[in-house]
Amino acid sequence: MTAVADPLSLRVLYRLTGAAAWIAFRVFRLRLDVIRGNLARSFPQESPARLREIEREFVRRQGEALAELLYTPHIDADQMRARVVLTNPEVLAQRTPGRPLILVGAHHCNAEWALQRMALQFGDGFVGLYKPIRNPRVDAWFRRVRTRFGARLVPAKTVLQELARSRDVAAIGLIADQAPTTSPEKHWTEFLGQDTAFYMGPELLGRALRSQVLLGRMRRLERGRYEFRFEALNVVGERLPHGEITNRYARGLEAWIREDPAGWWWSHKRWKLRREPG
Repeated sequence: MTAVADPLSLRVLYRLTGAAAWIAFRVFRLRLDVIRGNLARSFPQESPARLREIEREFVRRQGEALAELLYTPHIDADQMRARVVLTNPEVLAQRTPGRPLILVGAHHCNAEWALQRMALQFGDGFVGLYKPIRNPRVDAWFRRVRTRFGARLVPAKTVLQELARSRDVAAIGLIADQAPTTSPEKHWTEFLGQDTAFYMGPELLGRALRSQVLLGRMRRLERGRYEFRFEALNVVGERLPHGEITNRYARGLEAWIREDPAGWWWSHKRWKLRREPG
């Protein structure tokens, strides 16, 4: 496995953002009630000491993620490949010609670097779905960073129109673990012991395009280094009940979180939706 040394500028960023995360969560108690409530409901079997341990590691990881995001424009292609290693790239090579892969991830480990790595894998054949940021300057910065290796960014609401205009799309990437507050179609399932609504975008895209849907799971090896592997959520041509691909995504995500609980985005109000009776 290739060793990757952190340059001085990144090490300095880690220190600065680590201190910023500590101040935000410990001094100003940023969403601390949300984090603790999410952890307590998701892991009721864990002791208070274990929950505090996960919480502390989560805060530390948030600082790391911010440092890595800010440093992203300075990482070249070779460094990004070394920092995010694909463990089973053959899965991507087996895609059905003419059918883009649907790559679905989560806010776990470093989703920004996952996007960068997929851009290196597919170039301009990779389309990343995103929700435009309200602040135009911030939105422009993220767009510039996310497209530096050739990826195309498309607002999620216009993806089918974009695909109709372009026939050279090899893969479509999206994140699907947030609460689907604005989505017209939701799927409810048990997730981390709680009744949870899921965004159905990956499943609906897979059905519309008759494509394979893959879960991209990232594992932190050490600070600034990750492994990335893919798990198939369906087989092309497989007939599945409505909601089954989304169920499989939920099960895969839950297993991923249980293996590395501190890596997920616990500060998000994931369970603010309630299922309507009937």
